[in-house]
Amino acid sequence: MDRLISRHNALWEELWQGDIEIEGDDEAQQAVRLALYHLYSFARADSRLSIPPYGLSSQGYSGHIFWDTELWMYPPMLFLNQGIAESMINYRIDRLPGARRKALAYGYRGVMFPWESDDAGEEACPTWALTGPFEHHITADIGIAAWNYYCMTRDLNWLRKEGWSLLREVADFWTSRVERNKDNTYSIRNVVCADEYAEGVDDNAFTNGAVMKALQAAVKAARLCGEKAPGIWTEIAEKIRIPHFEDGTTREYEGYDGRLIKQADANLLAYPLGIVTNKEDIRRDLEYYEPRIDAGPAMSYSILALQHARLGDGEKAYELFIKCYQPNRVPPFGITAEYAGSTNCYFATGAGGMLQAVINGFCGLDISDKGITQNPSALPKHWKRVTVKGVGPDRKSYTRTH
Repeated sequence: MDRLISRHNALWEELWQGDIEIEGDDEAQQAVRLALYHLYSFARADSRLSIPPYGLSSQGYSGHIFWDTELWMYPPMLFLNQGIAESMINYRIDRLPGARRKALAYGYRGVMFPWESDDAGEEACPTWALTGPFEHHITADIGIAAWNYYCMTRDLNWLRKEGWSLLREVADFWTSRVERNKDNTYSIRNVVCADEYAEGVDDNAFTNGAVMKALQAAVKAARLCGEKAPGIWTEIAEKIRIPHFEDGTTREYEGYDGRLIKQADANLLAYPLGIVTNKEDIRRDLEYYEPRIDAGPAMSYSILALQHARLGDGEKAYELFIKCYQPNRVPPFGITAEYAGSTNCYFATGAGGMLQAVINGFCGLDISDKGITQNPSALPKHWKRVTVKGVGPDRKSYTRTH
């Protein structure tokens, strides 16, 4: 018994090399550590498995894998534990045959990943959720995640053996999915947005933006692997439509009229996609969409908080940061539920969003083609310091203070 407990403790000490310390706010520190604990508990390096929205805390969503993995839970693991991140990507690589079959069934080339993936990698959306199979952005999300794994690890052998085939087939899918317009731009029609209230729309900002980034990643991967990328990949990436209002605000989709949205969508073009980069453009998009977000899942507020921190408004960022978990906490242990007022088990997707708000927002970390960078950012006044430990393969520490 003593030997088992000693080994158990040693393995947890190894996991906690990837950690976040917040000085000046014990409540936020506890919430962030609880989020990290759950993601570490729900995954294992070398398992080639991923994390469903409720992790191992319940049988919610039948343990299936969604975009929640690549967009919300995967990025913190990529920074703090590359072994777990690799397993999450390898889950998708192992299920490429199912994604090929789905693309073929829909009349497309390459791979079309299921919105709700079961253990075999087949589409498992229940009959009452028929809009799920139209959330095609998931295939681009997975491509971006694979490229970011290479950017973090610089593991060219992995890219050649594992990542390149995935990125190539993702790009092939999108070349068959887009439609060329009369003005030689490209559109993607009839999708469900990241904002799931919007069904059957054309030129969704996030979907088209994610496609742009996935195609650009495939071109760069081809170059590194000594392969020739088809010119159409670059052409589509350069000419795909992203709608805007007359004042320059990103328009969620063609014809969007300002109605209530379920969760962040157009704001995702600033982070994580990095397409909207001008500060005034980011601020304008934030001001427009924040009051239009419904009381949906908590991830939206984490993304808004992250962007306000990068814009230098630490107090506004903190206001939104606490909204991404405090209303959703369930007593007595403070687990975070998917929706405010619900009592379901730990929402791992929300944990991923909260951690990104701290790692990538308050601490300002980012992943680029050149590796890890630290952007300017601001803390709330009562936070003295944020330290993110064990980042990347070299296990570096990054700090942000006032």
